[in-house]
Amino acid sequence: MGPAIRREKLLLARALSATGVSAALLHAQTLLHPRGFVRVVNYHGTPPVSADAFARQMAFYADHFSPVTPGDLERFVRDRRWVAPRPGLIISFDDGLRSNFDVATPLLERFGFTGWFFVPVGFVDEPAERQAQYARDHMIQAGAAPADGRLAMSWSELRTLARGHVVGCHTRTHLRLAATVPPARLEDEIVTARRDLEARIERPVDSFCWVGGEEESYSAEAARVVRRAGYRYAFMTNNAPLAARTDPMQIQRTNIEADWPVDVVRFQLSGVMDALYAPKRARVNKLTAR
Repeated sequence: MGPAIRREKLLLARALSATGVSAALLHAQTLLHPRGFVRVVNYHGTPPVSADAFARQMAFYADHFSPVTPGDLERFVRDRRWVAPRPGLIISFDDGLRSNFDVATPLLERFGFTGWFFVPVGFVDEPAERQAQYARDHMIQAGAAPADGRLAMSWSELRTLARGHVVGCHTRTHLRLAATVPPARLEDEIVTARRDLEARIERPVDSFCWVGGEEESYSAEAARVVRRAGYRYAFMTNNAPLAARTDPMQIQRTNIEADWPVDVVRFQLSGVMDALYAPKRARVNKLTAR
């Protein structure tokens, strides 16, 4: 699982939901973006104990958003207009966790959404008996291990996902791409990891996801390598809609976890977090621009 909700945020989210403020702010975004927009959320683990809460979140998404396929995203970026009657929603999952395949994927498909799964190649390569230690060593929020010890999806499961969903690169070793990372390591984490992922899932990989949301986990040199590698899209975690003029190499996501109540989900997507993150987002976008 990802981070727990702070009590203050939970209370504020409940208050804004009860008074209708969160819903009004969510609707107001359609006025701010007359050419339409897409929201992007990211999850970590989706364990069985959170399945009911995640299903309630999915029902909320189905009521307020339209699914986004790779073709939909390509058309939006090309035409700079979202044509569906409701805003789009990309639901992404970090770290290649087995619970995303076992729990999240059936619910995504029940509600008609495409999942975007960002995978650290080295974690999937690790034998099941060593995955828990690997997760601890590489800051992967994997949760409790099942009886067989396997925390990561298998390559067979990822190949299955890639036939109907999106599998993207999340570096090789879940590495934060800070300015101190040497060039050869950047090449392996961004370029070679992508080639290995494509070979294992037998599909092209055109999406990259940065690791970590901290400002220091981004760097200008890593951004240059990501662009040079030929990815079409790069995903970050700095809270903003994907709008008509957004750089597709700076797609921002909003963190949500599977056990959070819908009031908090509504709050996260209301635009309040966008405003709070605006200064940091501006600095990261400037750092990683062309």
